[in-house]
Amino acid sequence: MQPFERYFYLLGKIILLILSIFATAFLLLIGLKFLMQGLDYIPWFTYGYMCVMLLIPPVFFSTVFIIFWKRTIRYPGKVIRIISFAIFLFFILGWSTVLISDFVIFFKNNFGDIVKYNAYNLLYLSLTILFIFITGIMQALGMPKEIDWMEKHRMGSE
Repeated sequence: MQPFERYFYLLGKIILLILSIFATAFLLLIGLKFLMQGLDYIPWFTYGYMCVMLLIPPVFFSTVFIIFWKRTIRYPGKVIRIISFAIFLFFILGWSTVLISDFVIFFKNNFGDIVKYNAYNLLYLSLTILFIFITGIMQALGMPKEIDWMEKHRMGSE
């Protein structure tokens, strides 16, 4: 093979590779489209999907608050610990109420749009995240300052 033939052969392979990548992606997307259209005709799939969508925010945030609850048990400051427990309890009970009310709304009205459910209320989601950060900052500021490695090294050499 001449050098020109090799480059032409390599260029042909590269073009075929690019075309096959696009063709594969196109066929995959068309297949997924037909699969999702087919699943729309199965009523239990819609119920299952909506139940999972309604479970995501309450389970996620309740898990975050339970993890912080377990870490707060060992927190040394009593006042900050009590305030943190009150915030965690409020939001865990709030997310439990949201979960129950959303399932009641779903099984009574069968809305397919998540905007109609309390778990996706932007204000409540924002407040939850805000209070997670406020509690973390409050607990971090209540702890004594940690000694960094330079201070430890200085104290060890003296």
